[in-house]
Amino acid sequence: MRAARESPGCLDFALSADLLDPARINILELWESQAAVDSFRGDGVGEEQGAAIRSASVHEHDVATTRRLA
Repeated sequence: MRAARESPGCLDFALSADLLDPARINILELWESQAAVDSFRGDGVGEEQGAAIRSASVHEHDVATTRRLA
C-alpha cells in the first residue's frame, strides 16, 4: 500500500476487510491518469502475491466529475 501511495499519480489507495466475508478484501484506487496506473502496475503482481490471490474481480470506472458531499 505504501508503494502505491508513493507512486507518481496516485491520489488514493486503500485496502479494507469486508465486514460480511472474512475471506474478502476490498481495494480502492484513485489515480490521476491511465498512464499512472499502467506505470504502477508494470507487469502485474509478483509470484508470491499472485499465489495468495484465490480469485479477483476488477472493475475500472472513468469518472467525469466529482463533488464533495460534506
